[in-house]
Amino acid sequence: MKKYLPMILAGLCLLLIFLLSFSITKSARLKKLRAGDTTTTTQSSESQSADATDENGSEAGTEESTRAPSEPTEIPTQSPEATKLTALPVPTEINMPADENWSLVLLNIFYKMNDTYEPMVAAADERGEIVLDERVAEAYKKMAAAAAADGVTLTLASGYVSPSRQERMYVKALESLINKGLSQTEAELQAAYTVLPPRCSEANYGLSVDIGWTEDDFADSPACAWLRAHAAEYGFVERYTADKEGVTHFRASPWHWRYVGATAAQYMRDNNVSLEEYVGKVN
Repeated sequence: MKKYLPMILAGLCLLLIFLLSFSITKSARLKKLRAGDTTTTTQSSESQSADATDENGSEAGTEESTRAPSEPTEIPTQSPEATKLTALPVPTEINMPADENWSLVLLNIFYKMNDTYEPMVAAADERGEIVLDERVAEAYKKMAAAAAADGVTLTLASGYVSPSRQERMYVKALESLINKGLSQTEAELQAAYTVLPPRCSEANYGLSVDIGWTEDDFADSPACAWLRAHAAEYGFVERYTADKEGVTHFRASPWHWRYVGATAAQYMRDNNVSLEEYVGKVN
């Protein structure tokens, strides 16, 4: 046995050296992945999370049961009218008004809702897949019924979107722009031109609806023509128009309609006034 002892010790030493070398190599690889591939890993994880939806666009396994807005595969370039900002501002936190002015609450890149307010929602479509603030849902149903009586079908594409879903959409747009070579500051501002940061979006409180389809040619549809002629009677306005991009800092979206109440809506339509201008908060 003694004559084999040196061989056994030598074998154990070799085994120890091999295990130590393997451990160092593995540690170095992990360090490299963490240092160099963080963006890729985050983006992959975010994409999987954002894409974990059912066929209606609902988030699987979450509290949200409504369709989310379509996410553009290409982020539109910000128009010259909307480029006077050089960086995305830090939004002022606001509270939902407790009086009749709730319908005029302004949410955009300059104003965000507090972290505690949650809307009371109700189904806005027949199948109950899309919900809105219950007061907005009632107004939308009346508007859809009036359109149907005129032979026009209004199809809801999206309603309430949870702040968590909004954040995932914004981060996805942000990362896409950074990967294309934009700086963090440039990407933040450009992303917000098409996808507002969480709690800065009216959709996070069920105050707005996307109708029809989220493409520019919706503006040429019979549904859009009817909305532009009659939506104000039911309290809805075309929230983002091309001629107001310098005020709203958001791309023209003919499919996106915001509830503000009939009185305000008719004034805003007749005088070509945005919500920012109507409430006197233009930045």
